[in-house]
Amino acid sequence: MKFNKFRSCVLWKDSVTISLALVTALETLLALLDVSMGDLVQCHWYGHLSILVLLFVIVTCGVAYWKTRLADKEVVLKIRGIKVIIKEGDLFKEPNWKLIPFNEFFDTKVDDVVIARNSLNGIFITNYVKDLNQFQKTIDEYPEQSTLKSKTKGGRKCYPLGKIIPYDDFLLLALTHFEDNQAFITHNDYEMGLRNMWLEICRVYANQPVALPLLGSGITRFKDCAEKKNSNLLRCMLCTLNSSMVQINQPITIILRRESLDEINLYDLKTQF
Repeated sequence: MKFNKFRSCVLWKDSVTISLALVTALETLLALLDVSMGDLVQCHWYGHLSILVLLFVIVTCGVAYWKTRLADKEVVLKIRGIKVIIKEGDLFKEPNWKLIPFNEFFDTKVDDVVIARNSLNGIFITNYVKDLNQFQKTIDEYPEQSTLKSKTKGGRKCYPLGKIIPYDDFLLLALTHFEDNQAFITHNDYEMGLRNMWLEICRVYANQPVALPLLGSGITRFKDCAEKKNSNLLRCMLCTLNSSMVQINQPITIILRRESLDEINLYDLKTQF
């Protein structure tokens, strides 16, 4: 847990509120027991005041530390009634649906050129696809059940960003454009793809929980963005869910890696959604 997690005005405001309540409760309890601070500590009034101030500071810091620790690994939000869990974990160990990002062609060649072996995409194809030919056939023959129709690009079948194709307990997502062996996207296309994705999830989730990674946080290149921040990507995912108006009756879980969590103050998200 990094020190910058404590640089949150909301965190300290909440901690002060709780601390005031606890100190006030303590004072009330002592009054009910007919015990005064002077009975506990023999000193002048300013000494009693100093003790109260010190106690207040200690309790406030303790509450801030406790709340930060709780929010460092997991937070639960409610977005238009949809339960959204953001936590550290391993996407492949999640039950039910697991979303895996692909490029717009749903390429399957894991060679560290088209697809990196250590990417989610590469790990999925290497470890969870038993028959690559059958897998490719499933993609090619998937019926066009939504408004996101495939088209031809460079002689190949290409899918709109946000398109989802179910496979076993995985949801395959067309997330990026692909050209010259590079996955890339613009900020506008990223937002549009996310909005399409939420609509597609609503279409295919079959009343089962869905787990997603932090989309765009890997080797995806943003052509119109000089710096890619994980906190901005997460907020964009949440904001597009909020504005999508979809009705999803099962929890949405966003899985983060530890390095991403170290960059994101999850506590602040609780006050924004």
